[in-house]
Amino acid sequence: MVIERIRHAGFRLSGGGATVYIDPFKVPRSPIDGDVVICTHDHFDHCSPEDVKKVAKKSAAIVASVNCEGKIKRLGFEYKLLRPGEAVSIRGVEVKAVPAYNVGKQYHTRDYQGIGVVVKLAGVTVYHAGDTDFVPEMEKLKGVVDVALLPVSGVYVMDVSEAVKAALAIAPKVAIPMHYGEIVGSAGEAEAFKRALEGKVRVEILEGW
Repeated sequence: MVIERIRHAGFRLSGGGATVYIDPFKVPRSPIDGDVVICTHDHFDHCSPEDVKKVAKKSAAIVASVNCEGKIKRLGFEYKLLRPGEAVSIRGVEVKAVPAYNVGKQYHTRDYQGIGVVVKLAGVTVYHAGDTDFVPEMEKLKGVVDVALLPVSGVYVMDVSEAVKAALAIAPKVAIPMHYGEIVGSAGEAEAFKRALEGKVRVEILEGW
């Protein structure tokens, strides 16, 4: 599998004959090659109809949290809405929704029903945490996840110290920091995340498109 960071919390996963985008945002070109496009919640930097149209094939399927329906249903693609705990297998890609929420902050409450996703593609399991703090449900992912994409910017999501705790709890083969460089956070948080996990969890910092 090839994992590319677009920017902010947006990623492109490709392998096994399929291409998956997660939370595409400010996509600088229009590849129109996505078989599956995933939106973790309806905030503009995670569910951007303009960017979905830049990356999705005409035959693509959209997988999104239930709070994205108002944006997604107008685009004309086949779509599937998920709540935490639900799963779908579509276009040869397995997607399971897992809880994503804030603890002590009101940006992403539990009843808002934003999601993180566990994506299985080309024999690799990737966890995209969505917008979340370090929550107890993450411990269930230990031994399950090959690659964890974790927010590090703080404010709306986990800060570096929480992200380090999440990485240690999940114990992925590789952790990749995200949710920085656009709205909040900087490359400094990504570097601090990597330093804190040195010798414990392999961290790769990906440059954006």
